[in-house]
Amino acid sequence: MNIFNKYFEIILSIILIAFFTFLINKLIDNIINKTIKIKKKKNLTTLLIFFKRIKKMILYSLGLLICLSRFDMFNEFSMTLLSGLGIGSVVIGLAAQESLKNFFGSIAIVSGNPFEVGDFIECVEKNVSGTVEDITMRHTIIRTINNRRVIIPNSQMNDFVIENFNYSDNELVKTVDYMISYESDIDKAINIIGEEMTKIYTINPKGRNKDVEYPKVKVGKWQESGIVLKAWVWGRDNGDVFENIYKLNYNVKKRFDEENIEIPYPHMKVITKK
Repeated sequence: MNIFNKYFEIILSIILIAFFTFLINKLIDNIINKTIKIKKKKNLTTLLIFFKRIKKMILYSLGLLICLSRFDMFNEFSMTLLSGLGIGSVVIGLAAQESLKNFFGSIAIVSGNPFEVGDFIECVEKNVSGTVEDITMRHTIIRTINNRRVIIPNSQMNDFVIENFNYSDNELVKTVDYMISYESDIDKAINIIGEEMTKIYTINPKGRNKDVEYPKVKVGKWQESGIVLKAWVWGRDNGDVFENIYKLNYNVKKRFDEENIEIPYPHMKVITKK
């Protein structure tokens, strides 16, 4: 009867330990999720998501050790385990060398903050660009423009040259070329592009930085078939700047047609013999 009572207490304590471990994990997860929704800061989101994963691993490991400590045989085994821990740690360290590199690489990314979840980055050596979707303890997930997922180990991410388009300022600028014929009115074409840029752009960069020229349209170069006009198109982020470019292309084409600004394109004359 004493043996039954003893093992009944052990089983009951294990159930309670497992329940409270699970409950504590869920409570911390709820706090983290609510904080992410309320704060909506990318650096805080990245840090909390990373902490969420480490916390889970630590809590369940501690719960398992506490459960095992309820058995007398584990207490005797633990002394033997500790005596062989030195050799075992060396063997495990060699076997899990790559995993440890990725783990410490993830800590370096989160603490150094070269990029965060939600940033648009480009890995220069790999020619991979996209939005950082997740940073795990092993790898970084990048969602490309065509909605593919590229998974790169964190140890490699620390070695790559990363271009972060959101590092210091969310505003982004890209250049777009528009070609007109030599017979077209170049001043009118420049004014049309500038007017259409002002209509579609939602944030005026001049308001933030007096050194920024906006709208900025310059003569890029002369080519055999026409003159290239270069426009600097701004956007809140990478997605916004592409949307502005698409709208600008459409609006400029319509205005060029209305104002008789010719867009040069190849012509072919076909001569047939009867």
